[in-house]
Amino acid sequence: MTGVQSVDFRSWIWRRNRINVTPYLSPGGRIRMHLRQLSGILASTVLIWGCSDSSGPSSGSETLVIRSGNNQSALAGTTLSNPIVVALQDGAGNPISGQTATFTVTAGGGSLSSSTGQTNPDGTITAPTWRLGKSDVPQKVQVSVGDKTAEVSASVQTLYKIDIRFFGRTLTSAEQALFTSAAARLRAMIVGKLPVVSVAGADVSSCIGQTTPPLTGTVDGLVVYASLDSIDGRSKTLAQSGPCFIRQNELGEPDYRTVIGVMKFDTADVAPLIAQNALESTIVHEMLHVVGFGTFWEPKSLVVTSDTVNARYIGPGGIAGCQAVGGTVTCASSVPIENCVGQSPCGAGQIFSHWRESTFRTELMTAYLNSGSDPLSAMSIRSLEDLNYSVNAAAADAYTIFIGARSAGTSAASAPLASGEWERPLPFRPKMLPTIRASAGSAK
Repeated sequence: MTGVQSVDFRSWIWRRNRINVTPYLSPGGRIRMHLRQLSGILASTVLIWGCSDSSGPSSGSETLVIRSGNNQSALAGTTLSNPIVVALQDGAGNPISGQTATFTVTAGGGSLSSSTGQTNPDGTITAPTWRLGKSDVPQKVQVSVGDKTAEVSASVQTLYKIDIRFFGRTLTSAEQALFTSAAARLRAMIVGKLPVVSVAGADVSSCIGQTTPPLTGTVDGLVVYASLDSIDGRSKTLAQSGPCFIRQNELGEPDYRTVIGVMKFDTADVAPLIAQNALESTIVHEMLHVVGFGTFWEPKSLVVTSDTVNARYIGPGGIAGCQAVGGTVTCASSVPIENCVGQSPCGAGQIFSHWRESTFRTELMTAYLNSGSDPLSAMSIRSLEDLNYSVNAAAADAYTIFIGARSAGTSAASAPLASGEWERPLPFRPKMLPTIRASAGSAK
């Protein structure tokens, strides 16, 4: 039925019921209609008059109202726990049914189980299942019915903090955005709160290679000094990264969860990465070394390197992660790490601190960058458990272990983008800073 429309009430009644009113008119023109007949007509008229057809044409006054499910939070790469319900109603607040709604992810990179839905008889629309994106950035979905829209927001759960501090030459806003985007990626995979440490008096000058006043205050996450500047010229060292200061636990022992780190990229060598749209993934790679990936494997006794050919990673988190991506045989008891066998040149920045290139090929944390996609797997994220981080493996990219040997006909999509000794560790031994307050909890 349509909404209320303006009509001539008397003429509509007479025409509808074909009543000959003449016999009931007195000489003075007053109606003398039989009361029972008149009552019946009026009752049916009021019933018809009070109905509205919620599936009829738009009157332009409809609105979309978010009834429930807005502003939820969940771990990156997981679905929201409560359904999102939106209602379509007319200007008087009456439900409108029989309409098709369209759902679109507009921010955050998440996904929906479908793109459309139908309004129920009560005018409500239950949104498709929404899986959040894999970075700690605002998550948004737009629902549209005709020209009416509403926006639903969500957030990624994490308690991990990263503070990026730029030094050296001034970076453009686009260059800075690559670093902040990489940090958002890490915050989605490392989700636990870290112990608070005092950084009062800590001098990072010798670590970052630039005179900087001693620090003050406390840090409850990670501080990363980042630079895009000259290192040693073209076709030499592309990047250097690592921790400057790590946490010291309450027993005075190294915690191995980084407090302050540094990452540098040589501008003379980044042009190929920019051309391949690979600079951001390379920044993620280096930032994970700052966090401790590969950097602390040997101090934490997570690798076996007595036989270089069979160098392996033995941390339980990394092993479980490798098995989860298809390496049930390859990683039955350990994970192959880079041994530099058959890779020349291959230096200290690559050996024993990455997954083995010949086994894992395009995975982001192998010792060599590849053109095309470089997925960050659950294996890499789960290995951070072995450094005592609380992690979220659902933030991983889709990846399946490579089975077989690299052939001469390797496709360009997996060919090395940067080969040789392109990555070097910092010439700086990390120092410890005392923990002053233990972790207050972790993201759930």
